[in-house]
Amino acid sequence: MAATVRPSAAPMTRSAWPILVLTLVWGCNWPILKMGVSELAPLTFRSLTLPLAAVGMLIVSRLSGESIAIPRALWRRLVVLAVFNIGFWNGFVLFGVQQMPSGRSAILAYTMPIWATMIAALVLHERLSRRKLLGLALGVAGMAVLIGEQITVVRAAPFGALMILAAAIAWATGTVLLRKWQLPVPQNTLSGWMMLLGWIPLALLAPVFDPQPLSVELGNLSARGWFAIGYNIFLAGTLAHWAWFTLARTLPVAVSSLSSLPVPVVGVFSGIVLLGERPGPQEWIALALVVAALFTVLFQPSENRISAAPIAPDD
Repeated sequence: MAATVRPSAAPMTRSAWPILVLTLVWGCNWPILKMGVSELAPLTFRSLTLPLAAVGMLIVSRLSGESIAIPRALWRRLVVLAVFNIGFWNGFVLFGVQQMPSGRSAILAYTMPIWATMIAALVLHERLSRRKLLGLALGVAGMAVLIGEQITVVRAAPFGALMILAAAIAWATGTVLLRKWQLPVPQNTLSGWMMLLGWIPLALLAPVFDPQPLSVELGNLSARGWFAIGYNIFLAGTLAHWAWFTLARTLPVAVSSLSSLPVPVVGVFSGIVLLGERPGPQEWIALALVVAALFTVLFQPSENRISAAPIAPDD
C-alpha cells in the first residue's frame, strides 16, 4: 500500500510550497499595491516594476545553468502567453482598481478559477470530477460571501467591474494555454520572457495615461512607495510569478486555478493589518469555505492523486 501512495503524493507535496508562496506573497500584495498606485500612476507603477522582475527572473535562470534562449518556432506562442497572462491581466486590473476598492477588486479578480475550469473543460477536455465541482462550488461560495453586500459597489462602478472580470477571463485563458502548449523552455526562462514581453504594451501606454515625467514622480515617492516598488519587483513580481507558473505548468487547470483561491482572502486580512481595516463575519466564513475548497481538490484519495502529477497536457 505504501508503495502505491508515494509516487502520487510526491507531486502534491512539491506543490505545497508554491501554493504557500503564492497565497502569502500575492495576498499581501493587494494592500501594498494600493500603497504604490496611490503615489504613482497605475500603468507607470507596473511598467516600472515588471521589467526589473523579469530581468531578475532571467538572471536566476542563467545562474542556475539554464538557457535563456527561446527557439524561433516558439516565439509566437510565447507572445500570446505574455499578452494574456501579463499584459491583459495587469492592464485590466489596474484600470479596474482605479474604479473600485482594491480589496473587493481582488475578490472579483479571483473568479478566475470559474472561467479557467470552464475553458479547460472545452479546450483541454479536462474531466470535471465531483471533487473538482464540489471544490469549485465551495470556492465560489467563499467569494460570494466576501462580495456580499458589496455587490452595490459593483453596480455603482460597472466599468471597473467589467475591467476586473476581463482581467480574470484573460488570466484564465492564459492559464489554459500555458497548460495546453507546455512550451519546452525552463520555468524561470519562460516566466522572465513572458513578463518582459507583457510589459511592452503597458510601457507604451503608460505615458498616454500619465504625462508627468517619471523623474518627478520618483522624486516625490515616500518610503511606503519605494517599499511597494521593491515588493513588486522581488516578491510579487519574481517569486510569486515563479510559484504561479510552476503550478500552472504542472497541475491540471482546475487544480492550479483553485490553488489561487486563498489569495483574495489573505488580501482582505493583510488589508486589516496594513491599512487598518476591521474584519467581520464575512471574512471568517469565506476563509472556512476557501480552505474547504482547497482541501477537497488538493487532498484527494491516494488512488486519484496521480492525476495531478506533472504529466503531458490532457487529451
